[in-house]
Amino acid sequence: MLKHPGQLKVRVGIAALIVVIGVVTAIALNSGSASSQWTAACSSAPTEAGDKPESAVTEAREALLSKGKDPRLELELVDLDACAVRLSWKADQPQPTASVVKLLIALDLIDRSGLPEGSEATDLHTMLAASDDHIASRLWLQDGGPAIVQRQAKKLGLTHTSPPADTGQWGSTRMSPADVITVYRHITAELPEDERDFITEAMESAPRNAADGFDQHFGIPRAFPGADWAVKQGWGSSDGRRVLNTTGLVRTGSRTFALAVMATWDDSIDWATATTALTAATSTLKSRLTAGGSLLR
Repeated sequence: MLKHPGQLKVRVGIAALIVVIGVVTAIALNSGSASSQWTAACSSAPTEAGDKPESAVTEAREALLSKGKDPRLELELVDLDACAVRLSWKADQPQPTASVVKLLIALDLIDRSGLPEGSEATDLHTMLAASDDHIASRLWLQDGGPAIVQRQAKKLGLTHTSPPADTGQWGSTRMSPADVITVYRHITAELPEDERDFITEAMESAPRNAADGFDQHFGIPRAFPGADWAVKQGWGSSDGRRVLNTTGLVRTGSRTFALAVMATWDDSIDWATATTALTAATSTLKSRLTAGGSLLR
């Protein structure tokens, strides 16, 4: 069963108010945003990377190993403009998604009911941007729970994705980094413009503090400060393992990338150490994100 830090400790008052203000502000700021940048033509499977691990993978693994607690790492980085895998490590191995599964919940809802309006649109935006668990749980129960994952896996061709064994624990849905990238390829290459913009606007306006008070700007947001990003993060605990995933779209210059870095540790590791380690591991991939021949700095 996957548990979030917020399930173990009640967070009230100021933290909740900050999140609400942040989300409302983000919606207002993004009402005219240029989310059309999150479009790419990589609808078919990207060309594969070579089998030999690159130095960036070694550095990413070392960033986790240096902190101990039995770290495990899987990742994939795809250049969506070239439709090519730039870096891959154990990318076909599934692990708990934590809140990354909220992408499937959102896509499934839009598939069956179209873009929501009014309060429903606000709720869906908040679920993605602020990673609101209460909204996710309501939609999970409302729309069939594990059937959501099964429908989306079939539609998108997700070969290493499965619903949680405990049907109520949506965060224990399992996905591989390669399948997460497939979801981002679908969003950027196959969704109608209005649906793509709705989802990516929520992702790019993710406030620092999530609905449960957790600092969700680990990984991609901190590793690539000079780039535009749209992220869906995940954190929690499952089967005695600490789960921390940073996934999303990264725009640098004229190129768009999809990235999934998924890691677990023994759950005795503290969150500050885990988030620092994952951000360091993600930072080692910076040299693989190039724009017009210039490295992202």
